[in-house]
Amino acid sequence: MSYQLLHQIAQGPLPMIFTRDEDIDALRIFKDGGWIKANFVKAPGRRGKTTATVTELTNVGRIAMQFVQPDPKGKP
Repeated sequence: MSYQLLHQIAQGPLPMIFTRDEDIDALRIFKDGGWIKANFVKAPGRRGKTTATVTELTNVGRIAMQFVQPDPKGKP
């Protein structure tokens, strides 16, 4: 789980758009946990990239930030 990504969202401004596959995977986990509110849209076609738009860091997400450990050095 990416502490840096969660920290980036907390710093704003929102809405924030993400397109990297690694970010999309982490954002899905954050959304499933209720930490963020986000929409995911896949571009048309078989090879369409997914775009995520984060609209809110929830209160649950703000509380979770207190317990999430920073990523080890060298990890995104």
